[in-house]
Amino acid sequence: MALRTKQSEEATGYAGQTWFAHLGTGLTIAGGLSFLFLCMILPIVGKAGVQTVHYRQNFWAFLGVLLLSLLLSSGATVAKMMRRHIDRSPLPWMSITLTAMCVLLLVSLLAGLLHI
Repeated sequence: MALRTKQSEEATGYAGQTWFAHLGTGLTIAGGLSFLFLCMILPIVGKAGVQTVHYRQNFWAFLGVLLLSLLLSSGATVAKMMRRHIDRSPLPWMSITLTAMCVLLLVSLLAGLLHI
């Protein structure tokens, strides 16, 4: 009887923490869609966007979307790493790659490398 109780407690513990799986997956999807949108608006800070009179508005809009993408992807990475600590799930390569790409774009934007 004690064995059943211990197994049911472990099952309840994992079931109570499955929201990490759903949160991490949802944040990864939202971060991926946000990154896709970020790639679509990338030309507003490129060579053609620099030559416009409203470059500052373009820069701030792009920076806002970039920071949103970075926040979503890093949140997904943290949630999936917390889940990995609980149930030894695989390393979240997609979330880590998405976060790294956002950091690379942020460094490139702030260093002025995007408007060649």
